Formats: sequence, C-alpha cells, structure tokens
Amino acid sequence: MRKIYFIIILMLLFTETVSAQTKDSSVVQAEVMDMVQEYANDSNIQIARLKILEGKYKNKELFVQSLYIESSEYSFDLEKGKKVLVNVSSENGEDISGYIVNISRSDDLKLLIIIFLIVVALFGRTKGLLSVSALAISGIIILKFMIPFIQNGYNPLLIALISCVLIILISFTLTLGFTYKSFVAILGTAGGTVIAGVLALIFTDLCYITGLSGEEVSHLITTLGIEIDYRGLYLSGVLIGAIGVVMDVAMSITSMIFELKRHSPNVGFAKLMGSGLEVGKDIMSTMVDTLILAYVGGTMPLFLVIINSNMSLNEALSREVIAMEIIRSLCGSIGLILTIPLTSLIASFMVSVKKKSYGN
Repeated sequence: MRKIYFIIILMLLFTETVSAQTKDSSVVQAEVMDMVQEYANDSNIQIARLKILEGKYKNKELFVQSLYIESSEYSFDLEKGKKVLVNVSSENGEDISGYIVNISRSDDLKLLIIIFLIVVALFGRTKGLLSVSALAISGIIILKFMIPFIQNGYNPLLIALISCVLIILISFTLTLGFTYKSFVAILGTAGGTVIAGVLALIFTDLCYITGLSGEEVSHLITTLGIEIDYRGLYLSGVLIGAIGVVMDVAMSITSMIFELKRHSPNVGFAKLMGSGLEVGKDIMSTMVDTLILAYVGGTMPLFLVIINSNMSLNEALSREVIAMEIIRSLCGSIGLILTIPLTSLIASFMVSVKKKSYGN
C-alpha cells in the first residue's frame, strides 16, 4: 500500500511540474461555441465565437479568425465543440482579443496516457506502476535538473552524465529495490551508456559536428536568443536516447543469469557467461533494429528531401544533420551491443561468488 501511495505522489508531482510551466502563459484553452463564418466567398478564413476555459479571462467570449493553410500545421477545420489554443490579450482589461495558435490536443493525449496506465496496471500490476513512476521521476530529472542547468551555461555533457546516473539508479532501485540484481543491472547500464557517450564524443570531434543544424536549434538561437553549447546539447541527447534500450538489455541479461543460477546452483561461471552471450545475441538482433528504426522513423521527411534532391551518397553523408543521426543511432547501437558481454560478465561473476539466494 505504501508503494501505491508513493506512486500517486510521484504522479501528482510530475503533473504539477508540467502544469507550473504553463500556468502564467497568455496562451489558454478555449472552446468553439459556434461558427459565424465557414469559408465564405471561397476564402480560407473561418470566423468562430470562442469561450475561454482557463486563466484570468475564464468564461469570457471573443470572436477570432482562423486561416486555413494547406499542408501546414494550420490545416484544420473549426467546428462547434472543438477545443483550441488561443493567445489572448487585452488593452483595458475588459475588451479582449486573440488569435488561434493551434488545436488543443491535451485532452486526447490525456486519454491516451490513461489507456497506457490502465494497460500497465493490468499487466504489470505493482511493478508496472513502479516502472511508470520511474519514468515520471526521469521526466522530473530532465525538466527540473538537466534542462535548467544546461540553459544556465553548465557543461551539457557533464549534466547529462549526472542525469543519466540519477535516472539509472532511481529506475532500478525503485523497480527492483536495493538488491544484487539491481546492482548488476545498474553497472551494466552505466557501462553501455558510457561507451555510447565516449564513441559519440570521439566521432562528433572527427566529423566536426557543431550541433547547430535543425529547425529547433535555429528557433532557439534566432527566436529565443538562447546561447548554450549546442554540440554538448547534442551529445547529451545521445546519452539520454541510449539509456532506455541499454537498461532493457542489461535487465534482461541480468534476470536470465540470476534465474539460471537459482534453478541450477551448480552451473559454473563459464556456462553462465556463455548463456548470457547466447541470449544476448537474440536480444541484439531485434533491439539494434528497434533503436535504428526508431531514429529513422523520426527523420522520414529528411530522407524524402535527400531522395528528391538527387544528392550523391558522399554529399548526403556529409550533411551535418544526417551525420548527427548516424552517429546517434550507431553509437547507441554499439553501446547496446557491448552492454551484453559487460552485463553477462558482471552478473556471472556476481552469482558465482554470492552464496545467498540467487533470486535477489
């Protein structure tokens, strides 16, 4: 029961962390009460009456125009009951005006989150909920520690390493407790993550990666005026991106070796190590594909640009934005692969010298 209370507290803290960042924003949620004009005279302009749902202008109404722009994030139709985000302003505190920023998707995404939590609770029960709690803590570490420190000028790679250590420690100890098994998994995950980070650092230097390519970075520099070490920011992203799959592999190998030793106490170090490597090969065959395809899936528009620009292979590989993705995915994959022998070695040694129960 204490674990359940702990989970609930974590969820509330995470929700408060996220909502606190938008509490004072002039962008608020509003609902379309009715449509005044729907693409009149073959124009792309809609006029709607909105009701503000939050903030200091809550329950006030205003009329706004919405311009439909084909093939953009503004290519949506307004209709009664639809919720939107509106940037609201007022000159005298009474008459308000505003414009639609975007469709409000938070309610739909909250529904998806609820479905996710229900599925985790049904199939994972307490351990599943604890894993979600670990994920919530990871989010808090990134939002409240990592990003603020990087933005304040601290070394992004150092801050990312500290964040990774905290995430690894908390995730394993929360789900497994302070056990031999969690200790082995922590060491294996830390080793694989460090390997990925070191390789990324080396090839970032070799390829002269600046970290300045991409629309998001351009927005940070030109619009928000944020000046930080963008190369270090890129490397920190490589580390954070590698943690998830490396944790999964380290935990799978560790659990297998501990269970094998528990059921066959007389099995020796060499056989344990060999079993870990064999199982690791099967895990590797799918996890490497998963990691690389995940990165590829996030850059599909970029691939379309390359294909339709008739670039040579050398020219395409020399584009920084492409080189960054290749470094990110391959360094993460190498870290994942080398996590297998590292974790197998540590786990096999640990259960061979430990004389107590092998399930812990």
